[in-house]
Amino acid sequence: MRGMRGNQEKNQRILITGGTSGLGLELVRRFLNSGLKVVATGRQRIEIPGFEDRFTLCNTDFSDLQMVSAEMRRICSSHSFDLIINNAGILSPPVYTETANNLEYTFQVNFLAHLLINELIIKGINDHRNVRIATVTSPVYRFASIGPGIEQGAGNYRPMRSYASSKLYLAMMSELLASRHKESAIQCFAFDPGTFSSGIYRMQNTWFRYMYNVAAPFMRSPARVAKTLEELMLKEETVSGSIYDRSKKQRSVPETDKFQKSYFIDRCYELIDPFLK
Repeated sequence: MRGMRGNQEKNQRILITGGTSGLGLELVRRFLNSGLKVVATGRQRIEIPGFEDRFTLCNTDFSDLQMVSAEMRRICSSHSFDLIINNAGILSPPVYTETANNLEYTFQVNFLAHLLINELIIKGINDHRNVRIATVTSPVYRFASIGPGIEQGAGNYRPMRSYASSKLYLAMMSELLASRHKESAIQCFAFDPGTFSSGIYRMQNTWFRYMYNVAAPFMRSPARVAKTLEELMLKEETVSGSIYDRSKKQRSVPETDKFQKSYFIDRCYELIDPFLK
C-alpha cells in the first residue's frame, strides 16, 4: 500500500491513542495541520483551539477493558478510520500493579488494550476501504522475551522487563494483525522512534522523575519523532508486518519460539474475546 497523497488526505480520519501529551499530542497537532479529522484517546482533558470541527477527544482508561470496549464502540458508531496510531503507553510502575481486569498493568495498558481496540475497529470495517495501522514500539523490544507476559505476578515482577516485553508484544502485533486479517485491506507496521523526551514516566517515583527531567533536554523532541511517523503514514511505502526505525529503515520482528508465541497469542485473544462480543 502506498502512502496517502494529495487530495486523498482530505477527509481522512485518524485515531491516535495517548493523544493528550508527549508524542501523541504532537501527532494530533501534525495531522490536524495536515487537514485530517482526528480522534484521540487520553486520560487528560485538552483543547486545541481552531480545530473544534476536526478534533474529537475520548477520555479512556486503558486499565479497564470494559471501558475501552464501550468507548471504542461509541466512537466507531460515528467515526470510521483510515489511519490508526497505537501510541498510548507507560513505563512500568516500580511495584507490581494490577488493572481492573486483574492483569499486570503494563501488559494491559501498553499492549492488550491496543489489541482489543484494533480488533474492534477491524471487525467493524464493512466497506473494503484501505486502513493503515502504525504501532509505536521502543528500542527495548530487541532485548525482550515473550515471557512471563500474561503469567506475570508480584513474585516475578521486574519493571523494566515488563516494559520491554510490552514493546515486543506491540512489535509482534503489527505482524499478527497483518497475518490474521490478510484478506482485509489493512496494512500494519510498527515504528521504533528511538529515545526521545516524553511524559511516559508518570507512574514513576519522584527521584526517577527528577533524573528524567534533567536528561530530557538532551533527548530528541517528540515533535521530530511525530514528523517522521507522519511521513511514514502519509507519504512512504511500507511493508506490512515490518518495523521501521527513526531513519525509516525497515527491520523484521524478532524471531521467537513458535510454540510459546502461539500459546501467548491464543491466551491474549481469550482475554479480549468477552469484550469483542
